[in-house]
Order: sequence, then C-alpha cells, then structure tokens
Amino acid sequence: MVTGLTLLAVALVGCLVALYAVTTLGPAELNRFSLEDGQNRSVITGGGISLNEAESANLLRDTSFEPLVFRQSLTIYSGDATTLTVSSEEASGGLYGDGFFDQASARVMTQTTDGLVLKKNAHVLHFGINRVGVFQPVSLPGDVPDGLALLSFARNEDMTLAVGEQGLIVRNVTGQTPEIVESGLTADLTGICANSGGFLVCSAAGDLLQSENGQKWTQISSFNQSPLRAVAQSDQQLAVAVGDRGTLVVCQDSRATVLNKLSQADLTDVAWGLNTFVAVGRSGTILVSQTGLLWREIDLNTQVNWLTVDFRDGRFTLAGDQGAVAVSDDGILFQMLQQDRRTTYVDVVMLSKQQMILLSDDGNFYITNDSGNTWLQSSIETGMHSRIIALAGKDKILSADENGSLGIAQLVAEIQLDSPLKEGQYQAGDLLFLEKSSATVPDAYLAAATGQTDSGDPWTLWGSGLSRRAVGEASPGGGTASLLLQATGGDDHPAILSQQLDTERLQSFRQNEILQVELWMKQSDIADRQVQVWLSGPFTSVGTTFDNVGTAWKKYSFTIILPAEGASLQNQEVRLNFAINSGSLWIDRVFFGSAKETSNLFSQDQQKLVASIQPQIIRLNFLGLGSSSVQTESWALPLGNDTPTLDQGKWVTQTGSSLHAAMELTLGSGADPWLVVDSYTSEAELLNLIEYLAGPISEPYGKLRQELGSVIPWTEQFDRIFIEICDNGQVFQDDDLKSDFVDLMIHTISQSPYYRQIKSQLIFIDGMAYQDGVMLSSADYHASDLSGLLLNDSRLAIDTAYQNYFDLIPRNPEKSGQNWPELIRSASLRVSGTHQATLADYVQLCLQDLGQQSGLANLLLPGKSNIDWQAALPSAAHITSLCAQGYPLKITRITAEQSTDSTSDETEPGAAASDDKIQAFGFRTDRQITVALTNASEQVATCQLSTDLPLQNATLEKYDAAGTLLDRQTLKRNDSKITVLPGGTILLIKNIGD
Repeated sequence: MVTGLTLLAVALVGCLVALYAVTTLGPAELNRFSLEDGQNRSVITGGGISLNEAESANLLRDTSFEPLVFRQSLTIYSGDATTLTVSSEEASGGLYGDGFFDQASARVMTQTTDGLVLKKNAHVLHFGINRVGVFQPVSLPGDVPDGLALLSFARNEDMTLAVGEQGLIVRNVTGQTPEIVESGLTADLTGICANSGGFLVCSAAGDLLQSENGQKWTQISSFNQSPLRAVAQSDQQLAVAVGDRGTLVVCQDSRATVLNKLSQADLTDVAWGLNTFVAVGRSGTILVSQTGLLWREIDLNTQVNWLTVDFRDGRFTLAGDQGAVAVSDDGILFQMLQQDRRTTYVDVVMLSKQQMILLSDDGNFYITNDSGNTWLQSSIETGMHSRIIALAGKDKILSADENGSLGIAQLVAEIQLDSPLKEGQYQAGDLLFLEKSSATVPDAYLAAATGQTDSGDPWTLWGSGLSRRAVGEASPGGGTASLLLQATGGDDHPAILSQQLDTERLQSFRQNEILQVELWMKQSDIADRQVQVWLSGPFTSVGTTFDNVGTAWKKYSFTIILPAEGASLQNQEVRLNFAINSGSLWIDRVFFGSAKETSNLFSQDQQKLVASIQPQIIRLNFLGLGSSSVQTESWALPLGNDTPTLDQGKWVTQTGSSLHAAMELTLGSGADPWLVVDSYTSEAELLNLIEYLAGPISEPYGKLRQELGSVIPWTEQFDRIFIEICDNGQVFQDDDLKSDFVDLMIHTISQSPYYRQIKSQLIFIDGMAYQDGVMLSSADYHASDLSGLLLNDSRLAIDTAYQNYFDLIPRNPEKSGQNWPELIRSASLRVSGTHQATLADYVQLCLQDLGQQSGLANLLLPGKSNIDWQAALPSAAHITSLCAQGYPLKITRITAEQSTDSTSDETEPGAAASDDKIQAFGFRTDRQITVALTNASEQVATCQLSTDLPLQNATLEKYDAAGTLLDRQTLKRNDSKITVLPGGTILLIKNIGD
C-alpha cells in the first residue's frame, strides 16, 4: 500500500509538473534557422564595452587634495593685440564674476583655409564681464526727422518702443523693420513704460498716452500742465507719472488724477517693484507708495540729485550726481553704496540683483558684479556717446545719443592677456580656451546665487586649528597639492581633520575583513612628532598613533579590523580622523579600503567583472581626456589625483582620470583600449599623450609611465589603440570646425616622432555629430551612440533606437564603397519605469546591425550604483564580445510551410529575417564560429539549426533573462533542438579544429 501510494504521488506530481509546464510555457513552436557562409566577407572591427564610470577601491573622496579646476571655451567677438571681447553671458555662465579668470591660462585657436591652428598661448591679466561692447547703428525709418533725439525706451516681450522729441514714437526699434507711429502730439515724449496691458507714455507738456500694441495711441485726460519726466505701471495697471516741481499723476482705467505735491523738487524718474512705487528727484528726494495715492518721503540725509531708478530681482537701484548710488531690497529702507562726488550718473540698467551698469553724463560705463561693493569703469570704446540706455533682451544694450542716433551693443566680457599678439589681430569666430586652478572656492565665484553656503567639501575641520589646500606641496606622485593641517590651540585642543564614510560601501565588507589606511605625510614643529589616525562610529574607536613623523614626505600605513559591534551601520555615522596637537602637518594621497586592494588600480571587483566579460575593446570614456571638468594632463598621474569640480555650487569628487589604471584594467582583460579625446585637448597635451603611450623611459612622459610601473610602452602591449575625437562639451558650433578639430588632432599625432612606428596600430574615429550629415574629416571611422528608451515592447524600443542611430550616421564621400563606416561606440537601453531589459534585449541591440551598416558594438556598462545598471549587462557584453569577430554568417529563417529546399525568408548576414522576437546571429573567424539565439518573448522558444558548418561538439551556454549562466554543455548534433528561455540567450562556440 505504501509503495502504491508513493507511485501514485509521484505520478500526480509528474502530471502537475506537466500541466504547469503546458499552462505556463505554452506550446513550443519550432524556430528553424539555416546558417551558411555568405558573400559578405568584410571583417567586423569587434565588440566590447563602453565605461563612463570607474570604481575606485578607496572608500574616501577627494584623497589627493588637488585644486579645483575651472575651464571654459568662448567664441571671440573682436579684439586688438592684447584685449579680447566675448559674450558676457557665456563668459559669466551665471557663476564667474570680475577677475575670476585672472592669471588663468589662455589658448586661442583660429580657423584658416588650412584648418584650425593655434594663434596664441598666454595668461589672463584681467577678466571682466558685463562690459558694453561696440554699438552697431540701428537704421531708423527714412521719415524720421534729422536731429530728433530719443528720450526713453520700453520693452514688452519681444517688442521694444522708443519715444523722443516732438512726439516721436518708433516701434520695433530692435527688429528688422522699425516703423514710425503717429502719436498725435508735438511735445517731447519724455517717458514710456510697459507691462502686460501694453504701453504708457508721458510728455513734457504733461500729456499721457496709452496703447495696447504700440501702434494705436489714445490720449488720457489728466488736466495736468506741468512737464512729466517718467512713468511706471504696476501689475494691476495702476500707473504713476512724475515730473517737475514734485508733480505726481496717478492713472488707472484710463482716468488720471493729479495729486497734491509732497515736494517742490523736480522728480526725475519712477519705478515699480515689490508692490511699491519709488520716485526719485533732485535735492535728495525719494518718495515711496504702495497705493500710488498715499506717499511718504524717505530721508537719506543727502542733497544728491537723484536722476534715475531701476528695479530687478527684488532690488531698487538709485543713481545721481556726486557719484551717488543707493539700493533698497524692500522699497522702504535705502542704503547708500557709494558717493565719490566726481561722477554724475544719468542712467542705470540692472542685469540682476548683483550686476548693474551705470551710465555717466560723459558717456562712460561703470559696472558692478558684486552688488555694488566694487565698481569698474569699462575701457571699451563703444563708438557712441550715450545719453540713455536700456536692456534690449537679456544680453544687449540699447542706446541713444543727443543727435538722434540709435545703437545696440552686445554685453561682452573683456579679457586682457599678458602679452600682445605678434601678427594680425583677434577676429570674430576665434576660439578662446581658459583654464584656472584654485585651492579654494574663489571669492568671485557667484555660487551664492544658488543659495548654497556650503560647497560640500568632504573634509571637515574640527577642534582648534586651520586647514587649507597647499598648492606646490605634494608627495611623490601626488599631483600638485596636498592638505595642510595646523594646530593652534595647544595640547588640550587638537586640530582634527575628518571625513564621513559611505556606510553602504563600508558595510559591504565581510565581518573581520582587514582594512588598510595608507597615506603620505610630513610635519613641521609638531612637538611630539605624533599624528593620530582613527576610525570612529557606533563602536569602540580603532586606530593608531604614528610616532616620529619626519619633515620629509614618507608613506605610512596601518591596518584596521572593523569592530564586530559595528556590524549594522545603516543610518550611522562613521568617520576617518586625523589629529595633531601642535605645529603643521601635510597630508597627501590618502587611501582607506580593503587590505587586498591596490591604491593605484581600480577595485578588484571591477577588474574581475571586466575580465569576466572578455571584451575585445574597452572604451575608456571615464578618463575625461580633454574634458571641461578635468585638469590638463591629469591622466598622467596615479589613481586618486582626480580634479574636484563644483556643480551648482556643490563639491564633486571625480574618479578614474588615471590613464595608468585604465590601461592596466584594459590589459588585464585582454582588450584593446579606446581613448576618447575631447574638445579641450591642446596639441601640446596630445603630443605628450602619445609620448606617454609610445615613448622610451628616457623621455619625460615615458619616465612618468615607468614611475607608475610600466617600463614597456603601452603601444607594445596592445595590438590596436582606438582614438576617438569628439566634442562632448559642444565647443564647435558648425560642421567645418568639428571636422577641422578632428583633422587637427590626427595631424598632430602624425607629427609625433613615434607615429611612424605605431601608425599601423592606431585607429582614428570621428565622434562628431554633423548637422549636414556629411563626414568631412580624414578619420578611419565615424562613431555614434545607439541609445533607446526601454518600452514594454522591447522590439519596438530597439527598432526605434536603430532608426535614431541610422539618422546620426553621416555620409562619407571619400569612402562611399565601404560596407560599414559606422561604429556603435555606446549601446544602451535607458530604463523606463519598472520594466527591466532582458539579456535577449541587450544582445539583440548590440548584434542586430553588425555586418550591415555597423562594424563594431560597445555595450554601455554603467556603475553598479547607477540607476541604469542591469544584472544582465555583463553577460550581454560577454556574448557580444565573443560573437563580434570575423565576418557575419548568412542566416535564413525556415518557416513551417516551407520545405528545406524551397525559397525562404532571408536576412542580412548576422541576423534573423523578420522582426520576430526569436532571433539568430552568427559570426565566423578562421578559428571559431559563434552563434547566438535570443528570445525576447515571454514564452519558451525551441530552435533548430540547419547548417553544413561544423557546429557538432560546440560548447552550448544557456543564459536566463537576468544573464545568469544556467548550464554549459556540448551540442551533440548540428540539428539538435535547443530550448531558449524567455528573455534568455543561447551561445554556441565552436573552435574550428576541435
């Protein structure tokens, strides 16, 4: 009975399993593919990964205390032998004020018939922004009477109006076709204002005119006979006009009222802001009102003749004679900024709360970019003696003189270099590259505009002391700076330097794993020559005291075992600390991590992950060669000497700019390196890079390579080196400049003394996006990104990604016969919502076009902490790398209705012949055949191969949707039925000769 019940139970379980398989997996339709050698024998360039991030084994941030770097590229407007002008808006970037780039290195490039050439290397003597450039004449209509001066401007959205003498109104003065508008008055029109309701004008005869569009004007009856000088209007359409002998006229709903006079002084200007009208006049008169009806006088105890007032960004600015300037941030309390008694200011334009431009009666411009703390006179000859000015858009100034002339000028940055140009002059379109390093956040950096007061430097000073980055003091291999810690409080008040650790990374270590602290130090005047180092947190502190620290740089280290009571560190604060009781201590190149790790290399986890992929190529995009955020030649330093930057006022610690570490990672995985050269790269830096790669150790950069542990030139350790020239910083605005830069970089490399011996190893790649769709450079290949947004229908997502990718491929007139001029430098599917990409999705994405228009595919491999990380990515990259070799096979899908010898659906070599979610890809070299079967559906697929190729005894690897290798077996027969899991992939590898 027991035996019978057991057999019955087994049979029942078998039936249930079979039923479950039928209901969940559904019928398994046979997918048959024919594989054979095709006519396409063009060799594929390869496959690999593109790395945008590098993972350091160091748990600390900013460990070599390198100075901050600031880099800019600007287009020159004009210039003389020593002074350049560029767009002020671009130069400031909302961050950089007057003097910011003083002493910065400057490099000027110019475009000639021979391409891009270097025009000048220099340093910046002075950097000034928001200067008024040269005024370009504005052509007024021919029926404007000669000699009539324009007296006031107003702008409403894109429409600017000007009013002037004898009732003159000019509409659209900054447009292509200014026009005269009939005002119906002969009196001088002295003021105009604008808001959402239209325009309002006042006259020297006391008139008020209103218009919704600036064309048709209506006079408002006010019964005022006194001259009016200015008018302002609130958001509620309440208007106030001011004039001689204290005249105040209030207007609303086309009705005007003359108020009783508070003052007999002439009122010269009025502005609206903060729900307040502010009117100014002679003899120190300042009147304020929130209703327009009730006014009160503000006494600044001065007899200044206030001549102008403006409002922007929550601030009123007043200016007048005796060099007087005053501001108010509430319309009630006014503060005098300056009064030098030598200058009379007749007009003011506010660009922002911090940035203002004053016009003096002698036509000079005075600028402040720090809220009026400092003022500088512009030295630019504008070509016009301005009488009034106004803002015309966000970066242009409109000006009129006393003779009826009108001009418009660009706001520019004025950059003075420390040496003159020997020949020629700077021309419009020349490119200026600036680079500045700073040990601290410069005072002129306008990060305060973001509302941030803390830059986020990861190192914190505690106790009694001082700390700063010491430029020029660095340990061997420690870059250009170190950190100086000074104790000022005596033995009982040590100076402590501390950094909070990422507890998630710290908690990833196994219990009782040995951690190591490694750093370089030297000291001066530390009485006991001792430095304390310890780890603090929710456990008993552990650390050591280094005795007898010397006055010369030496490397120190000790090990730590994380205390057992600190096993759970979630939401806890753990810090690494350094302390001294007296004197000065210099610290550099600090490492804290597993004792198994090497501080000069990337983490072992990343090295093992990349090696397991077995990529043919690694695109080392994380190096930042020539990037705007990476200091020049930081690639020549050991790992950890990365340049910190500021992003929106916050500290950003970069990682992975060491070329040595990147090449070791590439060498260890058996791949070839793909270097990315960005638009800030100079010819000198590029030549030094080639010397680093190929030069002997007797040369300066060969010696640097040797000091990091590589005596043999890198060019002797790799068969191929890909060099991509791109413009991630979008420096070059037209196609000619882009192609000229690519050719300049290629030509520069060809001028290296090492080029002849390595030229057969170099593959030049044009990574530019060409608007006209034509590749004009002499590079070997062009490369684009294959990127798509992951949809519920993954096939649609991949097809859409390819359509966008095909649109990016430029024509190459010189290589029209080449089968695939394009390389996929980075293939990715961006995650959308909760839907996850499967292994099959990624493999199909990379292999679908290989052998057609694309000859290479690098799969983007983000960091594991990145939101785009997917578990299937390493396996997809592994399969892509193994497949993308040799030439593609011809693959035919055999349908159920067709016999084996009938006509069948064919694909381009390398891929399946339909848009079905079950696809096959095949490639062959002289030594190996690889076939990938992918299943992007939600059902199990059964596949069968029909081929005369020797696939028998091939290694068959079965992967699930997450990229997990489930099984490895041997293919018994060519026509064996092969099961592919939903979202999974089968990889067949046959070594020819086995």
